[in-house]
Amino acid sequence: MGIELGLSRISTLLSKLGNPQLTSNYIHVAGTNGKGSVCAYLSSILSTSTDFKIGRFTSPHLIYKYDSVTLNNRPVAKDIFYQVENEIISINKRYDIGATEFEILTATAFKIFNLENVDIAVMEVGLGGREDSTNVIIPAEFNKEGKIVKKGVLATGITKIGMDHENILGSTLVEIAYQKAGIIKPNTVNVIDGTNEQDVLSLVSEISGKLGSENHEINPSSKDINTSFGTINLFESPLKGDYQLQNISLALKIVDLITPGLVRTYPSQTHISHQSILKGVQSTSWPGRLQTVQYKDKEILLDGAHNGSAAIELKKYIDSTYNDEPITFILAVTKGKDLAPLLSQLIKPQDNIIVTNFGIVDGMPWIEANSTDDLARECGKYTGNVSINESIEDILNNVKEKNVIVCGSLYLVGEVLRLIKEY
Repeated sequence: MGIELGLSRISTLLSKLGNPQLTSNYIHVAGTNGKGSVCAYLSSILSTSTDFKIGRFTSPHLIYKYDSVTLNNRPVAKDIFYQVENEIISINKRYDIGATEFEILTATAFKIFNLENVDIAVMEVGLGGREDSTNVIIPAEFNKEGKIVKKGVLATGITKIGMDHENILGSTLVEIAYQKAGIIKPNTVNVIDGTNEQDVLSLVSEISGKLGSENHEINPSSKDINTSFGTINLFESPLKGDYQLQNISLALKIVDLITPGLVRTYPSQTHISHQSILKGVQSTSWPGRLQTVQYKDKEILLDGAHNGSAAIELKKYIDSTYNDEPITFILAVTKGKDLAPLLSQLIKPQDNIIVTNFGIVDGMPWIEANSTDDLARECGKYTGNVSINESIEDILNNVKEKNVIVCGSLYLVGEVLRLIKEY
């Protein structure tokens, strides 16, 4: 079963599991680009600033399926993941629930967090937000003293919203934003990237207001980011790209906002300070995004840019790093993506394009790569230097050019990382 939004199946499935999603606190993050980075910052900062067990659920996985679920920033043990997943698949069949693959994956994450006594889980939305299976979580409840008396969502975050998955989420930014803003919960806090279009910001502010949620727009004016605990500079982040300024600022604002409730409720386990936050930022890891790797004797840049908005950011990095030198792009794109916004941003006439494929994605059988012939034809509109090779391993073994960039799909990036790991 492919993508099918809605909360009824996941709710039924979780009820058969004893509602494991009710045993943790959550930070829930939606957006088109940057939400994975925000989740990575959050889980890293919370791990260095508290004695809590921190879970994280992100998708799609990059190398292996179980990478989607982390405990204190390390992937859950493979045997635990598959043991829980198999139990959930069995329950799904026994009760004829008809849950999708992603709903089963989400339920697996919730069950693992429950079994592993996770205190705070950072949840990345899979698609949209309003009807995404991660959105079964409910808001936390606080007493008059500001202590958490019922676990749930402590804060939501919305990153930059762009055009993507229009066939499912809507054909305008506002329609897409309505879906993303569906994660905002009553009487909690929400933080949104303030560089979003004004129509998007207005809609999110309106939705937050109706729910009694405190809405914060972040738009830092410099690379020095002010927090309640002091200033953090963007250069402390190991993640590349100017756009990380927005992502790290959003994560830091969420930490600022949830800290008082954590201190009041769990004083002996909460040690948030400037030093602990700095350590968390410096320790953040988020592979596959402007990541430089070595394959045999070759240096390669990996980036999961797969839509127009992400291509703009990758182009900024290329322009600032490669001084208008020719680039060799190794490209594969998921079937159904609008190619023009991606390719028109990246490809120059002097660039060299090698169009390739990626294999079956574990747990996501509906995902397939665009036809290499179709992709090559589109690339040919921007440069005459286009070739096709279906084997990414063969390409990496034989590419002679410098300035090699693998992009167009996280699934392709994941295959390269898997090859490097196995090499």
